[in-house]
Amino acid sequence: MFNDDIGGAVLRGGPAVVVPARRDARIPGLDAARGLAILGMLAAHTLPGDGDAFYDGRSSILFATLAGVSLGLMSGGDHPASRVRAPGSPRTRIRLSIAIRALLLIALGLSLWLLGTNIAIILDSYGFLFLVCIPLLFTNRWVLALLALICALVGPSVVGALTAATSATGPLPVAPDNPLSVPLSWLDAYYPAPVWLAYVLAGLAIARFGVTRPTVQRIMIVGGIAAAALGYGVSAAIGEPVRAHTDTTMEAISSGGLAIAMIGLLVVAVGAITSRWGRMLVRPLVAAGSMPLTIYTAQVLVIALVSAAHPEPYDDAFEWTLFACLALGSLVFAIAWSARFSQGPLEWLFARLTLRRPWRTPRTAPREAQRGTTPTR
Repeated sequence: MFNDDIGGAVLRGGPAVVVPARRDARIPGLDAARGLAILGMLAAHTLPGDGDAFYDGRSSILFATLAGVSLGLMSGGDHPASRVRAPGSPRTRIRLSIAIRALLLIALGLSLWLLGTNIAIILDSYGFLFLVCIPLLFTNRWVLALLALICALVGPSVVGALTAATSATGPLPVAPDNPLSVPLSWLDAYYPAPVWLAYVLAGLAIARFGVTRPTVQRIMIVGGIAAAALGYGVSAAIGEPVRAHTDTTMEAISSGGLAIAMIGLLVVAVGAITSRWGRMLVRPLVAAGSMPLTIYTAQVLVIALVSAAHPEPYDDAFEWTLFACLALGSLVFAIAWSARFSQGPLEWLFARLTLRRPWRTPRTAPREAQRGTTPTR
């Protein structure tokens, strides 16, 4: 069974249990980082401002970097699944599982877009990035790190070229009602893949180096802070400060470095907590981060309902109240649900759809072989 950082394959006590949940296999610091990213994106979705607060952009970049870490852990972490040239090999199963998960994310994300909120839904872009990463999944960790850097340096120019080519005055115009506008949006819109692939590949490289290794954690913290300081410092010095969702090289380096440092800090800090009170203090964040798909989707649905019920513009007090209610509700729900179940509802559903079918292990296979080749996510 591969390392699992999203809480096992099924709900504890849920129907048709096929893979036992293992709470000790989780990395609580990663859950805390996911919880922080979810709350940061909620703030970006609800709080008043000009779109350039400290949580704008950086929260979704943290989320994308964690996606890469999750991809790495799904495929074996710093000991990736062995290469076996056979149709049912572990790597084939993992790739198929991730491909199905990616398509489900795309479907869910596009469904949430139909709600017509002002939220730039990330899930469909998230799924597309998963698909792009499948061929790179078992690439050498140093190559992954190099590719992440190349995307950060070259990606903004690629996005600019795509945008110019497909604009109304470009050589290949794509109208908003053109079916090609949807996949094109994954390349040059809110979360353009040529740039955002840098964050996912960086996270994947971190998982391959070993996110729980002390040396790797120190490099993440020191290197991430240095990259963030360099990016923000140089941008300020040349009079072009980093702004959220501009997808420039400086934003990729500075905000990406900050995300890496934050992940390292939280993995170290949360992992070092041994007291009961300390664990209770971080439990809400860790619980929310253990079911990010459920929490994110629920927040979007509630915001859509509120928008439908109150179509008039909100004042600042209403927006702060909405944020407080959704943040508190998310944390309370996560704590209550995790007290009984090992996964959030959508996490369980995705696991059931991606882990056991269409490649159920033959019942005649040795038990040890089944344990070694069945992905846990």
